[in-house]
Amino acid sequence: MTASAPVRFDRIVVVDWSANSTPKRGADSIWIGRAGAEAAPPENLPTRALAMQALRADIDAALSAEHRILIAFDIGFGFPQGFAQRLTGQASALAVWDWLAQRITDDARNRNNRFEVAAMMNRAFAGVGPFWGRPAGRDYPDLPEKGSVRHGHGLAELRQTEGLCSGAHPMWKLYTTGSVGSQSLLGMAHLAGLRAEYDPALAVWPMQPPKAQVVLAETYLSLIDPVVRMSQGYACKDAAQVDLLARAFMGSDMSRLMTPPATPEILHEEGWILGAGHAPDLISALGVMR
Repeated sequence: MTASAPVRFDRIVVVDWSANSTPKRGADSIWIGRAGAEAAPPENLPTRALAMQALRADIDAALSAEHRILIAFDIGFGFPQGFAQRLTGQASALAVWDWLAQRITDDARNRNNRFEVAAMMNRAFAGVGPFWGRPAGRDYPDLPEKGSVRHGHGLAELRQTEGLCSGAHPMWKLYTTGSVGSQSLLGMAHLAGLRAEYDPALAVWPMQPPKAQVVLAETYLSLIDPVVRMSQGYACKDAAQVDLLARAFMGSDMSRLMTPPATPEILHEEGWILGAGHAPDLISALGVMR
């Protein structure tokens, strides 16, 4: 579950994902930053389908060059402990990925059914929740509009790793600013397909050891915000975040970052944010590189 030997990558890719329901470019859309071999300026993609196409190209290029590649996504890879077991019968985040891949639809124009699937998941739990948030005028009896009306679902609000990341939003939030839940539901479904396509050359950290040629991880773009606020020459904050965080990871001791202070059970079910608790190290790595 954790890194026990030196972990090095030739290429780092950082993805600012999006739950937009229509194609969009610019701020609050999908941005991809790349560092190391084949480094490039931040790339802006209008749809999730095009973003996945670009990431497959990154993976294929790395495999062809016999390079190791880390792709870090700004989404959650798991939910608070107890969720996966209740939903799938397995205390496994990757079982949730497969469950979502069978039910989430997300077309080439970003039209998707994430709110319907969230309502379906809420029905598996007692009380009201845990998911909340939906557009005004769209009535889902099992998906409350406000988080304050939830009760009795029996799950924690945050994962253990989120306690180390100031300002992190809960995975249950699906709408308005900080709706990481919506991004994560769609992202997990897409990444489940990526796992099936590239297995056994692909591993998901920390649920699996980071020994494969392709490693997926979750991260949190705000880890390096002090540097992002001082940066210039980027199209928007999102572009700065993915570019600078990719460079920070490339300049960091990945073995240390990939040895989180959590039990195997937590890592297997909840996952972990790459860089959580190491913001000063990441910022220091950028300072050395600039």
